[in-house]
Amino acid sequence: MSRAEVHLLSASALRDYAKLGLVLAVTILLEVARRRNWRVRYGGKSFRLDLLYFVFYYGGFYHILFFTWIYVALTGLVARYTPGLQLNLLYAMPGWLQMVAMIATSDFVGYWSHRWRHSHWMLWEFHSIHHSQQSLTAVTNYRFHMVDETLLRLWLFIPFQILGTTVTTWITLDFIMAWLLLIQHSEWDWHYGRLGRVFVSPVFHRKHHARAAELHDTNYGMLFSFWDDLFGTAERKLPAPTVYGVDGPEIPESFIGQLLHPFRSIWTRWRGRGAPLPDPAPSTSA
Repeated sequence: MSRAEVHLLSASALRDYAKLGLVLAVTILLEVARRRNWRVRYGGKSFRLDLLYFVFYYGGFYHILFFTWIYVALTGLVARYTPGLQLNLLYAMPGWLQMVAMIATSDFVGYWSHRWRHSHWMLWEFHSIHHSQQSLTAVTNYRFHMVDETLLRLWLFIPFQILGTTVTTWITLDFIMAWLLLIQHSEWDWHYGRLGRVFVSPVFHRKHHARAAELHDTNYGMLFSFWDDLFGTAERKLPAPTVYGVDGPEIPESFIGQLLHPFRSIWTRWRGRGAPLPDPAPSTSA
């Protein structure tokens, strides 16, 4: 990574903090105006934990300690063994068209990656960390297990290699997408009207965070809700839930606890394989 790119990333980090601060300020002011119990929602441990996730990912810790090494290694492997993947299809396009193509591609890949993480039991153990928040706020957008976050980035790696992108394009893309991602995790009764058929609204996404499985296995779209309509996973008729979280063993409300929880759950499940099933309950019928 060049020095210019490092400076760009530093400037982007400052912009990300300002962006989150603005969204939080507006959201809290709206909740005060509605006389909602905002002190409980924003003064609790779970909110502080989500802020810690934000600092971890946008303070550079995740990249310095983990993902940069993976990205450099994968880029080197592609350049050495499969240079044909680097087609740079977006190179000759205008900047605005590059952004449209990148947003559509990343959201399409994100939709299918999201469905995969819900349908595979092992991947769900990591993704369930995101669903463990029981009081949604804009910062819930950042509560992702490191493995879960990395899997999404790896899914995007090959399409981005084919399309061709720069750090500048990716940072701009992330800045644009984050606004909608932040707002959709807020607990507001916004549908976006007709635009809700295009973009994921807070009500649309709140259903995905419901504790009930019939709701949280729907509405997988990240930015665009029409993927769910197109592939039959949209839920628009039922009312928005008021209870969030996941069923099953309690997930600890600490960063280290949530980092270890999926590995412990997977290990417990693997150890239980092959064990005899419990005897069925005795019949009480005559």
